[in-house]
Amino acid sequence: MTEKPLASETDDVDRTSMVEHGTEVPQQKRNSAWLKPRHLYMISLGGCIGTAYLVGSGRTLARGGPAMTFATFVLICSVVWVFSTLLLEIAAYIPLHGSAPDFYSTTFLSKSFGFALGWNYWYAYAILVPFEVTTANLIIQYWDPPVNDAVFITILMVIIVALNYMPVASSGEAEFAFSSLKLSLLLGLILLSIVLAAGGGPSGDRVGFRYWHDPGPANTWIVEGDAGLFVSFLGTLVSVVLPMVATTGGETRNPRKTIPVAAKAFVIRLVVFYVLPILAVTLTCPSNAPELTSGGAGAGASPFVVGIKHAGIKVLDHIVNTVILCSAWSAGNIYMYLASRSIYSLAVAGNAPKIFTKTNRWGVPYFAVTSCTVISLLAYLSVSSSAGVVFNWFVNMINMAAYFSWILCSVAYLRFRKALEFQGVDLKTLPYVSICGKPGAYFCIVFFTIVGLLNGFYTFFPSQWNVSDFMTAYVGTLLFIVLYIGHRFTVGRNEPWFIPVEEIDLTGAQTEEEIEGTSPEIGGSTPSTKDNSKYLDSFPTKIWQSLSRKN
Repeated sequence: MTEKPLASETDDVDRTSMVEHGTEVPQQKRNSAWLKPRHLYMISLGGCIGTAYLVGSGRTLARGGPAMTFATFVLICSVVWVFSTLLLEIAAYIPLHGSAPDFYSTTFLSKSFGFALGWNYWYAYAILVPFEVTTANLIIQYWDPPVNDAVFITILMVIIVALNYMPVASSGEAEFAFSSLKLSLLLGLILLSIVLAAGGGPSGDRVGFRYWHDPGPANTWIVEGDAGLFVSFLGTLVSVVLPMVATTGGETRNPRKTIPVAAKAFVIRLVVFYVLPILAVTLTCPSNAPELTSGGAGAGASPFVVGIKHAGIKVLDHIVNTVILCSAWSAGNIYMYLASRSIYSLAVAGNAPKIFTKTNRWGVPYFAVTSCTVISLLAYLSVSSSAGVVFNWFVNMINMAAYFSWILCSVAYLRFRKALEFQGVDLKTLPYVSICGKPGAYFCIVFFTIVGLLNGFYTFFPSQWNVSDFMTAYVGTLLFIVLYIGHRFTVGRNEPWFIPVEEIDLTGAQTEEEIEGTSPEIGGSTPSTKDNSKYLDSFPTKIWQSLSRKN
């Protein structure tokens, strides 16, 4: 087939260009052109809630106990919120289409960092596909079918791959439906947990916070005593799969107005779809339930299903199990789409072979989809090894990729602020200013560095040593280093280690009229009508300014 631009939804769309990975990409080549706003919203909202959360939270609960698990989720979501404010500040100033993190690294750090981070993002999304397929296979095993695991893995893979070779609209409609189902499930589980805790179950037993007292608020892990509690806390910290943070400034109308609103909505998303469900499940599922760690119960290891079974509600556990299965398929479908579009964008920017830009008559980058399909074959590892073990391997690999991405994005934010200062841009003119600012960026760098180093810490205990766990926990580090060094000493050998702050290009910060394609004005920032002074005087910023003056 010949190379074709990705199809647009209408023939009269605006043909202006926007930045994608540092490269100007015409409107007609945007790979999201077939997706309507509701599709993009559901991909962002529903896609961030995968089965790692619905099923994997059982492992976290068994390891840490109810109070520690809840506290860990609150901590993780708080840090994710801090990070999101940093990313959205840049996104509001420089709206772009495509994957933002590698563009920010290329613009504010160096081309080598952008190259490595771009491939890191593709690797993370590509690994998430076999991860979700493996989890779906675990869920199916809840019904103990007399069929080999490879059969179900093959069926799931064929459906996901087939949809991603078809027009994007087909996949978008399916994702809209299943993401809606997934979100409805979470809201329903929250309400059900409240009812059960209040004594509304079949037995009329008012559970309340009973499981916080018996078997207890926190568990020990590997060792006993206070040291065991500390090890358990670290274990729960590294076992939580991070919520996905995505920016869609390029697909959003008037991003400088809508992104500040999205920043507030993101807080609500974290609370409603992450914090509240975990609190609810700690009320209905004891952390010592054998189903959580039995390894052979599939989605029975989901604390949501275990809680329903303990409440004595018949049939409902099968219904919830079915919806969780749909969630696994839905998440796998989303990640296949994101992975294929990530490598497509890398190819457009010249950071991947040009063959990945080739599209079929529907505008689907079929070579990009094929590359992701090859990676997804890793799901068959669960045929020879325990599916639960393979599940843990994928969690380790996914988290390490996320840590690298978020560390570099935080560093890029600091460089972004430095460039603004050097070019004399007043923060009060920015469309959106992070309430956490520089202190938040330094905090994220330290936090994700520590958690990244601890990703496989438990393997250093003699009783827990396992070559597979160790390799999967830290292979992402080796991969990133190889990508960075390989680019730095070949293609980027004449580039500086870091782009000098005076050479950082902020001309991508288009005016509101430019974003709408009506003004030829270039560069600079458009003063915002919104008063951002309250963010500049925030508590973290005041502390930072005080420390800076002392030094």
